[in-house]
Amino acid sequence: MSVGNRTTAWIASAVTLGVAAVGCATDPAAEARDRAALHAALEAVRTAHCPAAPPDVMINGGGSLEPLVANRLLLCGYAHGPAATTGQALVTDKAVLDRLRTSLNKLGEVPIGPVNCPADTGAKVLEIFSDGRHVAELVEKLTGCQVVSDGNHDGWVGNSDVGTTVMGLLPTGSCRAVWRAAPCDRRAAAP
Repeated sequence: MSVGNRTTAWIASAVTLGVAAVGCATDPAAEARDRAALHAALEAVRTAHCPAAPPDVMINGGGSLEPLVANRLLLCGYAHGPAATTGQALVTDKAVLDRLRTSLNKLGEVPIGPVNCPADTGAKVLEIFSDGRHVAELVEKLTGCQVVSDGNHDGWVGNSDVGTTVMGLLPTGSCRAVWRAAPCDRRAAAP
């Protein structure tokens, strides 16, 4: 390789690295939004007070649906759209949290191709797991094709116990608002 070609190659490499480094720079406005979202989620769990609607962008810092070893979980039920909050529950029982985390992290991928699902009413649950400093937020669709998502990862509820476990932790009225009486009155899913 000639000196001229090496110099050109070196300059091209330096420019490429410089562009890559600029592309990795953080956006102060995005950092401020992230801090505000984290504070709001931590405050929701601390006060056991659900937001009026699930967040548009969820916080999750791991490679699985529930990457924390949470010591608290705030469940916020929304029956038919975000404005219809139907109930909330604060879960602190370690055995329940461990079981739910294990079940969530075992969920398979959403099937590809046609799938027959029951009617989707828009009912969902916001699940905010916290260890006191960090949060992992999930939204679980309770009707239609039931999926749990953190915005980056989706888990197919399918035949797992995730949906019934979550509904068993919410007040009975929340369950009835979404699923009517049959599975709610049994409360068999509640640990």
